[in-house]
Amino acid sequence: MTDAQWDLLKPVLQSPGKRGRKFKDDLRPVVDGMPYVAHTGCQWRYLPESFGPWTRVWSQFRRWSRNGTWARLLAVLHKAARRAAGRTEEIPSMVVVDSHLARGSSNGGATFHDRGGPYGRTLGAKRVVAVDVTGLPVGAVVVPASTHENDATAQLLG
Repeated sequence: MTDAQWDLLKPVLQSPGKRGRKFKDDLRPVVDGMPYVAHTGCQWRYLPESFGPWTRVWSQFRRWSRNGTWARLLAVLHKAARRAAGRTEEIPSMVVVDSHLARGSSNGGATFHDRGGPYGRTLGAKRVVAVDVTGLPVGAVVVPASTHENDATAQLLG
């Protein structure tokens, strides 16, 4: 992560929580370890020592996943990207919603429909993503594949 990127994200990442102690000055290597795991696909336990103890990186990732920090980071990055693209308004006036059905079954059995052929219950998951007109992500949700498009969109936007 560059210094400019860190300066943009630091206020969100180091904001004090409702409980617990304040962050130490060594938060940046912890943050750098998270994209490393996502990019390389390595297990948390095999994270290089340069990022600090893997348990700290993993526990901080889980904490931020639960308390909405990643959503706040996405909002900050979205506003910065819109400013860089020359958009005057920070919030998009229009979004495009699309969904994708990921068919499958974890046990290797029937992979598309269950109970009654093509008109039965659909197995798998449906990814619903909203982007603004520049292609930047605004939000995403994963729902069961049998969820109707209107209900999935309501969950995404609501």
